[in-house]
Amino acid sequence: MVVRRGAACLALAMGLALVAGCKWFSSGVKGPPIAPPQDVEMDPQALQKFRHEIVEYLEMRQAVVQRIPRVNEKSKPEEIAAYRAKLADGIRAGRRREKQGMLFTPKVDAAFRSTLRRELGGPDGEAMLREIRAGNPRVEGTPRRQDPTREVKPPVAVAVNAVYPAEAPVSSVPPSLLLRLPVLPEQLKYGFVGRTLILRDAEAEVILDFIADAVPDTRLPR
Repeated sequence: MVVRRGAACLALAMGLALVAGCKWFSSGVKGPPIAPPQDVEMDPQALQKFRHEIVEYLEMRQAVVQRIPRVNEKSKPEEIAAYRAKLADGIRAGRRREKQGMLFTPKVDAAFRSTLRRELGGPDGEAMLREIRAGNPRVEGTPRRQDPTREVKPPVAVAVNAVYPAEAPVSSVPPSLLLRLPVLPEQLKYGFVGRTLILRDAEAEVILDFIADAVPDTRLPR
């Protein structure tokens, strides 16, 4: 299913949920595990490194949230839009020195690639690839307002701290594949842009890191 954003995303922009969601992921706080050991097959050191980097990001993010005006279910759309813009600006400023591979470090990168090769090369691989193509901005287009029968493909620049365009489609990540990847806090999402796996802040729509050519199937455009 192709995921579209717009007015429906406004409900996602509730600032109170952001702060609450950070807590279970922090060290020493009880909550859902970062990765169910029965599902995620990754090097323990790589997984721990990934977890550590995500926790550090959430701490920085929460500091940004505390500095900007809060929103709630009664906030106007323009207030929520302003909140999201300020959140994105704060996150990008706080990560201005970040480069590719700061979250997906070499060992973490290798672990993710190994998982994707194994799962996409397995018996359910073709079905997973069909889901990955759904909403993938390198494949799907966004209907024009003037002519819904014609679609355009908004460019999505894959770069650390790049903002994911609001009008661009968002790829599906097969649920069965998600079971094999480290669990993320609610603020973060995996996604695909062509064959590249991205990690983005789902509220601020900022790309945090990426793994180029993570999908080994060359039938999917880059």
